[in-house]
Amino acid sequence: MTEHVENEAVVLYGDILRLTDAVGGRAEQVIREASGLGGSEFEVLLRLARHPDGRTTSARLAEDLSFTSGGLTRLIARMEEAGLLTRHAHPDDRRAALLEPTPRGRELLHRALDAHVPQITAALVDPLTPVERLVLRELVTKLLTHSSRGTVRPR
Repeated sequence: MTEHVENEAVVLYGDILRLTDAVGGRAEQVIREASGLGGSEFEVLLRLARHPDGRTTSARLAEDLSFTSGGLTRLIARMEEAGLLTRHAHPDDRRAALLEPTPRGRELLHRALDAHVPQITAALVDPLTPVERLVLRELVTKLLTHSSRGTVRPR
């Protein structure tokens, strides 16, 4: 056991968790204060905004977010009930529905991003030089590519 305590991978993993907790916890607080959105609601609206025409299927959204279908179904139902998104019939697949933010959902996402972008920029971008940012992006992409999660496919 002693040889594993200071193992490079174990120490790095702990540092990544600490960074995620420090930056992510503050980000969720800023988003909630600015918009009232929870972290998962924010992520759903953000992912929808990144898709062509601002909408996609729940299956694609689950893939983007690494959610289980059941977990995403419950979240979508809550968001629909809260007036944050709507479902539309898919024009090419009668079994699927397209999810799209409502005007209220888009407004709350806009408020959240107005507060989130400066906060997350100060935490993750400003401390690094342009070269360091590029290297970090490449390293994160490489690690995600080799993980079970993988990178999010381009639209």
